[in-house]
Amino acid sequence: MAAAGNSFAEIFQMDEYLKFPPVFVYDDFEDCRRWYRDEYVYCIVKAPLAPDDSSALWRNLSVNWLDVLFFILAAAIIALVVASTVYDMHQQAKQKFPEDYFTRSSKQAHQRLLTAFSFPRNIRRLKEPMHTQTRIDLACFEAFRFAQMFRVIFLHVSIAHLKIPQRNPEYLEQLQHGASLQTFIAEFQNYVQTFFTIGGMLMAINFLDHVRKNPSFRLSYFGERLLNRLCRLVPTYAFMILLEASVMRHLIDGPFGQQFIGESANNCQDRWWMNLLFVNNYIGWDNPCFIPSWYLATDLQLYIFGLAIMMIFWKWPSTRRYIFGAVFLYSVVVPAVTYMMNDITPVMTVDMKDTEQYIRGQQFQSILYFPFHQNTGIYFFGILAGIVYHHYRDQRNELFKVAAFRQLAQFAGLLYVFCMATVSWVVSNLTWLPAICLAAYASAFKLSWGLFNTIILLALALLHRHNWIKMALSHPIFRVLGKLGYSVYLIHFTVIVQVYGREKAPIYSNELIVTGYTVEVLFFSYILGAFLCVLVELPTGAALKELIEPRTQKSSINQVHTASEPIGSNQMVPPSAVTNGTPASDAAVTTSVEQNR
Repeated sequence: MAAAGNSFAEIFQMDEYLKFPPVFVYDDFEDCRRWYRDEYVYCIVKAPLAPDDSSALWRNLSVNWLDVLFFILAAAIIALVVASTVYDMHQQAKQKFPEDYFTRSSKQAHQRLLTAFSFPRNIRRLKEPMHTQTRIDLACFEAFRFAQMFRVIFLHVSIAHLKIPQRNPEYLEQLQHGASLQTFIAEFQNYVQTFFTIGGMLMAINFLDHVRKNPSFRLSYFGERLLNRLCRLVPTYAFMILLEASVMRHLIDGPFGQQFIGESANNCQDRWWMNLLFVNNYIGWDNPCFIPSWYLATDLQLYIFGLAIMMIFWKWPSTRRYIFGAVFLYSVVVPAVTYMMNDITPVMTVDMKDTEQYIRGQQFQSILYFPFHQNTGIYFFGILAGIVYHHYRDQRNELFKVAAFRQLAQFAGLLYVFCMATVSWVVSNLTWLPAICLAAYASAFKLSWGLFNTIILLALALLHRHNWIKMALSHPIFRVLGKLGYSVYLIHFTVIVQVYGREKAPIYSNELIVTGYTVEVLFFSYILGAFLCVLVELPTGAALKELIEPRTQKSSINQVHTASEPIGSNQMVPPSAVTNGTPASDAAVTTSVEQNR
């Protein structure tokens, strides 16, 4: 039956209808009899169709059950949001509409659970106020997250733009040999290093605040933190994988749809388990479900490793200097040794023949870029910065008087400038430069931004709250944009493949056109990311917190966020590390642990 108000002719789509196989095929009976005369036999066969997901005809006939599952899940989320919002507003009316109703958390667990999906409450969560000194100190990090998120989107738009057929391919061929593009491509790795540094720093601060309040060693804390992190990461991640594997494939339209949308959908159907096990930075990296999803795997592995090291510090504080020394030495040596043992470039480069795979054909990415063991040094720079901040935050001006810190800052800045100034020359002269020099350069370039970025973040954290730079970076708009970061990170490549997959012919390229695509993707990524955050990420995180976290932790509300998720799934200050009053120094923490032992 036609939908109300529409005739069958209006809703009938011939192009879709012609994709179906014939319902029946019969030979002409009289022709058969005349041809074979008295020896003819006319057979009728009923042939049921066998399922075959590789067949376009079968996929056109079947519902491939993922679609049904996605629509059921989406309907359930909408129903929960509506029901929770109605209940929350009813409770607000019973309390005679207090002005700060949606910013307050109920003291009763069942009330918090019932209002977890409340739309107005989750909108307020995006802009929750800062209550502690630590939150105020670290609010400026959200501006860094937003800036790096913008750069990540621009990077991925550029990669997708290289993949689509060009009307003027000579433009990109010439551009890839220019110093500006070579430097731009080489600096790709610096984008995620900002997030690794922030993640390590927040994890360390969170951990030390917990130890200050709970000096007795407790091994179960490791499992609690890991479970808390997975509860924030997995629901939204799984939702996006299901979306990509189901309904996205029906949006293929035009000659490039399969090249962009279809590839992503097929990979998510086949390799979703690699993503949810967070191992896709080691296996399946060449045909990923989400192009940027390797970061989530690497970041979780770094978090687990870093948390384990902090647990060792807690149990045996005297091991700290030895472990940090070993990790630093490892971080300097391993990239160089890896370069010497493999046929790779010392930095990331671009070759037009690799663009079909989003430049994943080069071994640099799988050997030096994706693996967590190649990024431990950057994460530990963040951990060390967190320990230093924790030690100096009550005497914040003292660190700037330390000569070693000033000298380290100068060295880090000079090393970063040197690497960025010379990278194009190095890439252009790979054929004759000695291997040992290139190996040293690979390590220096790998660590240069991570070290310099760590110094910048530590200095910003210890600046006075009324410093004009810190005030600008701590603007409330960046807090909102920072909290949207995780959802935007998850959805932005889906937006990219939709934007490029809809093109109907090869495109003409120049700087202005690439900028236009970037603005379009950025706009829709933040709009759709906001909905994903408010409808899925924040409510599922709040609900799972009430269902899973121990009761003793649910009362801890003013804490520093441990998540280094790109960018986000995070509020800067989630439940896990109490920052009550004026924090003690790191030295006091160590002393209390030793006394307890």
